[in-house]
Amino acid sequence: MDGEGLSFDSSAPDLSRVVDLLLDDRRIWSFRVETADPLGEEPDRRRLPWPSPLIPFLDGVAEFALRPVDGGSDIPRTTARLGCGEGSIRFVDPHGAPLMINKWGNLGHALSDYDPGMVTRLLDHVDRVRAILAEHSDLDVYVTGGTLLGPYRDGRVMPQDDDADLAYLSRHSHPADVILEAFQLGRLLAGADITVVRCSAGHLQLHFSHEGRPDGYVDIFTGWIDDLGWWYQVFPVRSRVRRDQLLPIRTIDVEGRPEPMCREPEVMLEAIYGPHWATPDPSFRFRLPTATAQRMYGWLSDQHMDRAVWRNYYRYSTVTASAAKPSDYAQWLAGRLPPGGPVLELGAGQGGDALWLAEQGHRVEAIDYVDSVMTDAQRVAEERGLPARFRVRNLYDPRRALTLGGEIAARREPVTVYARGLLASFVTVGRPNLWRLLAMVLRNGGQAHLDNPQESWAPQYGLGRPLHIEMPLDVLAGEMAPYGLRIDEVHPAEEPHEHTPWSADTRLLPTTRMVISWQRRPR
Repeated sequence: MDGEGLSFDSSAPDLSRVVDLLLDDRRIWSFRVETADPLGEEPDRRRLPWPSPLIPFLDGVAEFALRPVDGGSDIPRTTARLGCGEGSIRFVDPHGAPLMINKWGNLGHALSDYDPGMVTRLLDHVDRVRAILAEHSDLDVYVTGGTLLGPYRDGRVMPQDDDADLAYLSRHSHPADVILEAFQLGRLLAGADITVVRCSAGHLQLHFSHEGRPDGYVDIFTGWIDDLGWWYQVFPVRSRVRRDQLLPIRTIDVEGRPEPMCREPEVMLEAIYGPHWATPDPSFRFRLPTATAQRMYGWLSDQHMDRAVWRNYYRYSTVTASAAKPSDYAQWLAGRLPPGGPVLELGAGQGGDALWLAEQGHRVEAIDYVDSVMTDAQRVAEERGLPARFRVRNLYDPRRALTLGGEIAARREPVTVYARGLLASFVTVGRPNLWRLLAMVLRNGGQAHLDNPQESWAPQYGLGRPLHIEMPLDVLAGEMAPYGLRIDEVHPAEEPHEHTPWSADTRLLPTTRMVISWQRRPR
């Protein structure tokens, strides 16, 4: 083992085996042997890189082991010293709760690593949500995903699972009607004082806390059957299924309590996990057929877009809002701002720039789609008595972008919009929302200041770290033009970046700072 990954011996019959990686005898990751690359000219030697989110924790000494899931007796072990640390490697969250790499390649918590009351609390959350839906709607709700798979296949909740999954079958058949119903469902749950995070038009995450720390969460997935007999269930299901195969609902025992399940659970499990669902595989990864993925995204969009990765990055960052320093970009911008003028910061992160600009006397409104950093920054602003407001807003959600734009525009005052690093990490499909928002806000005057990197640090989306990509200026200018936006000025700069999701070292990023205005188009 080294800082880049691990190597191991295996023979040809091992390729299909699934292996758990143990850290001090605790499972932290699972992989299939065949996903490791052959090492040089050694046919029985393979090499596997670490998952990106795990690397920052690998600093110190620990015993690692490889345990085959099929129960084989060969469990190789080694003690490794990684990084510069002298102590023991600890793969835990800020509250000391053990972490693991989940099926998305992100940091997560396994139910088996929580305190003994975790499963009971999680099922209490499930029953509370079901009770709210039963009282205020006629939806057919049942357990799905891992919450169905574990109890139905193994007779218990899967220890490596990290949440509870609910789904419902809409009585509507057209996606537009299904989506309107899903929005109503989200408002209903938020009105019941539940923290609701919308991941798409058909996927809600419900978050809970216990003793001041995050607890297990509940997913709710939308499902419907269209007029051609195709059953869709967010996010992996597109299958020919009759309604009478899903309803009426039956009951399954989940850790001693009755929970609803669909009429033919085998149909649901095969549609989600494939024909081998009955064989335990903690290395399982969803592989959606292109046709399914395109339909789901085309109808329901995806508003999560690296949010879980950013949430984990901020959660384990050594820098907090109270200690964050202003960037070079913010200090450069301050010299161009009218005294006391209002500033809207998009993608504010931990809020260091917004807090500093407020200290300079500006009225600052800052938004980001990660709730924890906005809460922390708002606390700091209130403690310091600063004119800064921090809110959670997701610009991948067109409704949120339009609402924010209308709210700011209604004030009828020139506003400076500031977004450092946003374009680099903004997935392409979200940019029309950004341009529409800027067009609304800048109609009263003011300018937008956005930077565009001249290097791509992570140009591929979905690899366990946030996107970071350079875009040609002419492409950006072409996208903005239909919204009445134009780039008035460009200023080359080098921006120091410390402790980023892409590197723990300080790096200089060549950027282009753009000054953007809105121009009324001739009729």
